[in-house]
This record gives sequence, C-alpha cells and structure tokens, in this order.
Amino acid sequence: MRTLRLLAPLASLALFAAPASTPAPAPTEMALTSADGFALKGTLTLPATRGKAPVVILAHQFRSDRAGWAPLAERLAARGIGTLALDLRGHGASTQKDGAEVTVSADFMASAKAVGFDQIPADLAQAAAWLRKQPGVDGRRIGLAGSSVGGFSVLLAAPGVKPVAILSLSPAGTGAFGEGAQEKLKGAILRGRASVLVLASTGDKGAFENAQAVKDLPGVALNLKEGDEHGFAYFKDRADLMAVFFGEYLTYHRTGQAYSATEAKAPAPAGNVITDKTVAERKVTEVPK
Repeated sequence: MRTLRLLAPLASLALFAAPASTPAPAPTEMALTSADGFALKGTLTLPATRGKAPVVILAHQFRSDRAGWAPLAERLAARGIGTLALDLRGHGASTQKDGAEVTVSADFMASAKAVGFDQIPADLAQAAAWLRKQPGVDGRRIGLAGSSVGGFSVLLAAPGVKPVAILSLSPAGTGAFGEGAQEKLKGAILRGRASVLVLASTGDKGAFENAQAVKDLPGVALNLKEGDEHGFAYFKDRADLMAVFFGEYLTYHRTGQAYSATEAKAPAPAGNVITDKTVAERKVTEVPK
C-alpha cells in the first residue's frame, strides 16, 4: 500500500483522456442477484480513453440512489476514469428480493434490518467481480467511493474488492453492521491495503467518531472540516479534491512509473489529518479541463 500523498502537485498526473475524436462507449447496465436474492442494478460508464480505463465503484447514502454521484462522476470522466454507480439494496431500481418489493423507509435501523445493510459489502465485492470481466475495464485499477452507510460499506468491502483507493464520505450507520462494527472496520482497512481518504465533519457525531477510529491506520488520511455537513453535501466544495485523489491513485502508473515492493508496503504517517487549513496551505495543482 502506498503512502497517501494526496496534496502533492498533480499536474503531471491529471488528464489522460483520449482525443475528442474518440467516442466514449455507451453506458452498460449491470444486473446481478445477490446471495440473499436481491436484484441489484447499476450503470457502468466508461470515458473516451485509449486502452482500458480505471473505474470507481460508487455506493450512495441512505435514501438516495446512483444519480447522487453525478458531480463526482463528471469530474472522474474528465480524468479518464470510469464509474460503476450502484443502486444499493432497497434503493432506486434495486428493490426486488425474490420477486417481492423490499424498500427502505425513513427509519434507518428498521431499513437496515429489512433490507440487510450488513450485506452491502458483499454486494460491492460481487459488483467488482462483474466489473473486472467487462471489456474496456482495467481490473488492476479499481476504486471504491461511498457516502454515509455507503461510506462505511466501502471500507468494510476493501478485502473482498481489493481496490487501489477508497474514498469514504461521512462513514456512518455503525449500528447496521452488528456488534464490534468499528473493530471490523479497522480490520477490513488493514486487510484491504488500499489508500484511503475519509471526509468527516467535526459536528457529525457518528461519522466523526468512525473517522477518528481509523485515522492512525496505515494508508489512511482524513479531511476534516468544522460543522455538520454529511455525505453528498461535500460535493459543494470538495468534489475536485475527491477527483484529484482518484486521479493520482488510479492513473499514476500511466506515467510509466512502477510501484516497488517497498512502496507498496509503506504506511502513511500516523495521525495523517488534512484540515481546511492544510488544504489552504498546500493547494492541489489542477489541470484545466
């Protein structure tokens, strides 16, 4: 696992899109059936690139759907990165279980029990296996991004998916994942060996506590901000940061450089916390679109 170097200048890494004359492939609809009978739906969108593209699997927040990721998906496409946006079980078009309609309600814990939120990490691993078989996808360069309960799920899914990088927005919903969920979270991050960026607000109690629990793990960096913003609310002023994060970790080897065995095992500095102040002091270099 590489040391997280999110705020390094990225001018040499940012855009690897093919010329405008190369058309982007038409989106591909994913349809899978989970082990417990849920019909899971998603959309794979690949950029107009030469060769195979890296892809980020997107897991939305509670009572949302795959469309909520549009601000990030657009920025990733501009960097030559595809997306597989899922409707999580009980949401959007993923509401059929063994032929019956099963949907979430306004009650989070009741919904977690009814649709089985603790099975979302396994759903993500199943989606990743499907993704790696699709033409035009570089199965070595897979990322995960999740928001709220999706943010907790992508961290738990790391060992099964084996992504290069994970973005977790406001990882929450701890109670949906059973006793010792926070310890499971830390164990999954250690086994997954991905580079991880967690965004959380200091006033968002559950997400902040989960962020603090994992901040000293190898490969994990936090981006903290004051207030109580949660999940997709971060797109307003953090979407470019998220896209640059994936741009570095999923397109890095396209520069011709290779990761050594030593680099792959190097831990991130303990307590690697990125705040609004550090972002201001060490601005990311963006390449114009």
